[in-house]
Amino acid sequence: MNTARKPTVLVIESSAKAALPVIESMARAGIRVACGSELRFNTGFYSRGCRERHVYPSPRHQPQAFQQWLLDFLSRREIALLFPIGHYGAARVSEIQDAVRQHTRLVLPPHEIFVQGYEKIPTLKAATAAGVAIPDTWYPADHRDGIEAVLPSIARWPVLIKPSIGVGARGIIWCHSPEEIRSRYAELERQFGTCFLQDFVPAGGMQYKVDMLVGDAQRRLAAIVYGKTRMYPPDGGSSVLNFSADRPDILDAAQAVLTQLKWVGFCDFDFVVDPRDNVPKLMEINPRFPESMHMGTSVGIDFPKMIYDLAMGLPVAPVLDYPKDRFLRFLIGDLLWFLRVDNQRRFSTWPNWFKFFDRNTAYQIERCHDLGPLMGYLLENVHVMITDRRLRQERLRLSGGKSSPKP
Repeated sequence: MNTARKPTVLVIESSAKAALPVIESMARAGIRVACGSELRFNTGFYSRGCRERHVYPSPRHQPQAFQQWLLDFLSRREIALLFPIGHYGAARVSEIQDAVRQHTRLVLPPHEIFVQGYEKIPTLKAATAAGVAIPDTWYPADHRDGIEAVLPSIARWPVLIKPSIGVGARGIIWCHSPEEIRSRYAELERQFGTCFLQDFVPAGGMQYKVDMLVGDAQRRLAAIVYGKTRMYPPDGGSSVLNFSADRPDILDAAQAVLTQLKWVGFCDFDFVVDPRDNVPKLMEINPRFPESMHMGTSVGIDFPKMIYDLAMGLPVAPVLDYPKDRFLRFLIGDLLWFLRVDNQRRFSTWPNWFKFFDRNTAYQIERCHDLGPLMGYLLENVHVMITDRRLRQERLRLSGGKSSPKP
């Protein structure tokens, strides 16, 4: 086949684990894949499906330079579709999406809607309007008297202070009294921008994620809900082992939020079951592809190809069911879990930690037929460990924004 005739897609932030299933899906479909990243060593660059590698300014630290690079690149190259993968890249692309659409296709909601998913406060308010349960939440910025207006409404402790814009646990702290909120809130707002207060949901309930693709009028095209059976750090962090779950109630709640937002395209959700009332509660949505994106593609929901077809105006057949109790494992993270967790959990976990070759288990970046992504991931992290102390701490969870949940 003449590769020059193949359409080309651009996958940015190819260092994200979510990029790999996108690259593989496009390659299977006979589509040429160009990858972009601020890092010279990364998972996507070393995938067999990657045909071009482009290094650009950091979307996180040099947003304007990144945006200019992207527009210059798109003006020179014929790109059929742009896949904005990561947290920062997706936000920077959304800001200039009208200019991007002059050069290529893009499956994103309008920026004013994207922002409602990117920022936690509008998301939580949309969930409440849609009748979807969230933890008890207070918004000091809505009141002239700020935190003093909401403190009398707080009946139980601890309470979390959270930034409206944030990634993971950064900027989140526990507070155990009104005095502690008074002493910390202004400082966090100066550092992270607008913040809010939220009831702390205690441990004991399963955490779930939802990946969902909706078309016009929020028609569900594909969706999967999956639980986090192991995480790193063990008591609350990123999932290192997920399982496909049978929770149609959570899928319906996710779609209700997207309908309220008038969303179009792909979205990822975080829910947690509150052990006090056994109700799944929405924590946040992420208008980007999650690191566990391969959960869906590994059970037959080819989200990237469906997004491509949607962008091209091709018919998209809905995928409304999927196999249950299938697993997605991030082996390196699961090894860290094994080394850090207590002995009782280490040897009683479900499924068994030593089950490596189960046909119902897929791996996030490890591939027998393609060792390149694992090599790229290891090279990237070795480089980070040597050259960037801040990122080293973030990736190893050696420090973070959360204070201790001590009573």
